[in-house]
Parts: sequence; structure tokens; C-alpha cells
Amino acid sequence: YYNKEYADVISELGSNIDYGLSKNEVQLRQNCYGMNSLPKKKKNSIIKIFLMEFKDPIVILLLFASLFSFMSHEYVDGITIFLILLIDAIIGTSQEVKANNIAESLEDLVKVKAKVLRNGKQILIDSSEITIGDILLLESGDKIPADARIIESHNFTVNESSLTGESISVFKTNQKIKKENQAITSQINMVFSGTIVVTGRAKVVICSIGMDTELGHIAEQLNDVVDEKSPLMIRIDKFSKFVSIFIMILSLFIIILLLVKGVPYNEVFFAVIALSVSAMPEGLSLALTMALTISSNKMSKKNVVVKKLKSAEALGSCTVIASDKTGTLTLNEQTAKKILLPNGLEYSISGTGFLSNGEVYGEKLEYAREIGLLGYINNEASVQENEYIGDSIDVAFLVLGQKLHVSTSDILIIDEIPYESENQYSAIFYEKNGKVYCTVKGSLEVVYKFCSSVHLLNSKNQKIRLQEQNESLATSGYRVITIANGEVKKKKKYSVKDIKDLTFMGMVAFIDPIRPDVKKSIQQCKRAGIKTLMITGDHPSTAFSIAGDLKLVNSFTDVTTGEE
Repeated sequence: YYNKEYADVISELGSNIDYGLSKNEVQLRQNCYGMNSLPKKKKNSIIKIFLMEFKDPIVILLLFASLFSFMSHEYVDGITIFLILLIDAIIGTSQEVKANNIAESLEDLVKVKAKVLRNGKQILIDSSEITIGDILLLESGDKIPADARIIESHNFTVNESSLTGESISVFKTNQKIKKENQAITSQINMVFSGTIVVTGRAKVVICSIGMDTELGHIAEQLNDVVDEKSPLMIRIDKFSKFVSIFIMILSLFIIILLLVKGVPYNEVFFAVIALSVSAMPEGLSLALTMALTISSNKMSKKNVVVKKLKSAEALGSCTVIASDKTGTLTLNEQTAKKILLPNGLEYSISGTGFLSNGEVYGEKLEYAREIGLLGYINNEASVQENEYIGDSIDVAFLVLGQKLHVSTSDILIIDEIPYESENQYSAIFYEKNGKVYCTVKGSLEVVYKFCSSVHLLNSKNQKIRLQEQNESLATSGYRVITIANGEVKKKKKYSVKDIKDLTFMGMVAFIDPIRPDVKKSIQQCKRAGIKTLMITGDHPSTAFSIAGDLKLVNSFTDVTTGEE
């Protein structure tokens, strides 16, 4: 639907932009298309889980050993082996049922509500009740419950990292895209299930629900994954075969030997059974289960849910880890780490993520405080119930302002030009001490065009110097935002034409910080024998900066170029 006009999409889906769907129409469509939810795998009963514990080859061998013990009147051995297998099965079943219950309780925590138009009225419903053709109203902080075509949007940006892995918010529009066969990242007039609204608001029409969404396609691929045997099970299978063949050959040899000596058939039979039972490692199964139970319990203390005991051993057998960067190795929270003035004066900033417990270090902090104040007022993020809502860079500027203890009590916001991706800047017109100023933040190329002077720098090669500073930060993996400020004439209404003759103030470098426990985790991985860590990033410098920060990497290879 991205290459169609939104009016045509609404018409094709049989909806109405101001009315939405009627109650009867919703019922018909839900009967036709189903509910907006991803199907869950059929839950195994406790009895089935218990019986599955007896599928292992070594357990089957021990069951035969127990049976043979009863046949040869060795009741103590038979009962002992059977009790060991029973205890083993009970422990395994208990662990799996417990893990399944935890997983289900986690799913119940993630229930999304959606605001839709039904019979011309706005109502709040459970996301599972959404159907194709519903008119959905979205605003900052909302989790998008289905794939939809945008009808109207106002400064609308969406975090699509759950689908694309990119932490930078995507600016959305309702304009038709003329090109066909566009990737998800290029479908800027569509929103997708599982993504989150960062700023603005929008009205959208639902196009796909459940398994037909992009998230549903991923879920379908995961459901089709064939379960493979863990390294432990592969070794157990080999060991079981070896034991079986060994016992068969030994039994055949004993049978021949005893028959040659004239031993009666019934005594030969019981002798062979006794030999087979004695050769069985009846304690192996319980010992493995106990070892894996201890491992899974240790992992649960680290908030890791192990659904199957054998998974604990499979994880320990890894030699290569392939990891996404955003939100996995990193916090997915942009953080201001450096302020760089045009004259080369630099400030370092402590603290990580959306936490204001950090400080700014450097000489003449009043300059840094001026930069922090401009970023604080030229901002579309907000704090609601101790939670930051808005673009990650704007949130980072709010946090930076708190670290610098900036005050906005003497500032009055007069007008604004919101950030749009095609413009690459945002502007605020504000009044301070009876004068009106304009501050702009954005990319260096755009902000510099609005400037007629550079703060603390008087040089013919001003632009070259600023470009060198910008490139140095970008090469080190930072995302750079530049800031300008200047006095403008008093007016009732301001526009882009009024942004001129500003002073270039400086630049702020941001980075998505590594999670504090990543370094320790990788050290443990190295001790466990893992040799390779693959990191996916939107730019080689981001992955390289992680490798450098961890100080644990012997070599780094960019797989797109082969450069080491």
C-alpha cells in the first residue's frame, strides 16, 4: 500500500477516515480475517512433557535394563534403576513446566491498548481486537499493534529498531511512494507492528494484522525452525550406540562360550541379562539431569529462563556468537559524551543512557552550560511520570541540561520550526532579557549555512576546521549534532527566512553506550572457549568503537569490505 494514495487505500479497504468501522463490520471482519495476534505453539500437557523425558536413547537403554532385572529376579536392581529414571523425569518435567509458566507470565505483561475510530467515536480497545480497515490514532509513546498506511501525520517519528536494528528514529509522512519493491526502511508512509512512536501523532488505516504483518512473517519463520539435537544429545546418542553394540557383542560372545561349555539355556539367558544390566550406566542420566538443573538454577538467578535443561549445555558449547548491536550490546539510549567548541576547547561527560547522574568536566563550564541550555530549549522530548518520551537525541539533550543544571526560568518560547528529516534541523525562537533569539540544531552542513560567524574562533579556514572536528568525532563512532544561536528581530510570526546571521556555537557528540555488563559477559565467553564475536552495526565505526571500548578484541574485520 505504500505506492498508493492513502485515499485509494481507505477506499480499497472499505473504511472511512472520519467514521472508521461499524460494530457489525468489525465482527464480520474478525470472523473473516481472525484476531490481531500471533499464534502460539500448542502447549504440551504435563503428562506429555513427562513422557518426553523417556525419549533419550540412554533412558530407553536403562528401561530395558530395569525390565531385564525383573526378568532375572534381580528386583532390587530393577526397582533402583526405575526409581532413578523416575526421579530424573520428575526433575526434568518440573524444570520445563516452571520455565513455561514464567515465559507465559512475561507474555501477559506485554498487553497493548489501541485508540481507534468505531462508529465515528474514539474508543480504547485491546490490540488483539483490531481488524483490517480500522482507523487507528497514534501519539508519542504508543506501541504500534499492526501494519498500517499513514493518512495524516504531524512531526511523526517512529523507532523501528525492533524490525531493522537501527536506533535512529524514522521520520514518517503520508505521501505516496512512486517506486516499487521498496524495503521496509524505505516505506516511510507505512508503520509496522511492534515498533514505537517516538514523537508527534498520526492517523493511520490498518492494512495487515496478525501473521500477515512484517512481525508476523518473522514469527512464522521462527515457528518453522527445525529443532536440532544439542551437542550433549549428539554425544549421548553416540555413547548409547557404543554401549548397545558393545553389550550385544559381549553378550553374543558369552552365549557362545557358555553353550560350548554345555550350560543350560535358561542359565545362559539369565547370565547374559545379568551381564547386560551390570554394564548399564544407570547413574549417568540422573547425574546429567542434576548437573543441568544446577546450571539452569544459576542462570535463573541471572534472570535467564531455561525452558529445556539441555539448552544450558548447548549454550556452553557455543564457539561463535553473532549479536545485534542496538539494544543488545548497547542500551539503545543515546548519550551525550563530548562537547566540542570551535576553538578546540573540549568537555567530557560522564554517565550513561537516560540517567542524569553524571557530570561535565572541563575548563570554563559556562560555555558548556550555554550549549546545554540551547539543546535543552530546542527540544521536542518530554518527561511523563519519570519516563522520557521523544526522540533519543532530544532526550539526551534534556539529560545533558540536567547534568549542567541549566535554568529556563528567564526564557519564553515564542515560535518553533519542528525537526523534519529532509531539512535536517530544528529551530526555536525565544525571548530572553527583552531580546528575541533563534537557536538551531542539526547537521553541520545545514546549521553552518545559517551562520555568519563562529563563536570563539576568528579564522579564514573556519569551515575546514569545523569539518575536521566533525569528521574526527564521526570516525570515532559518535553521532554529531551542531548548534547555532543569534539575535533576530521581533515579529509576531517567524519562518525559515528569519534564520540568518547566527553564530555557530559548537557541537555535541553522542553515542549509544555499551551495557555495563557486556564486558564481563564477553570475558566469561572467552574463558568458555568462544573465539568469535560478530556484531552488526549501521556503520563500521560503531562496531569498531564497541570493539575498542571492550579492549578484548585481537582483530576486527569489516565483512562488507573484507578490510581488517
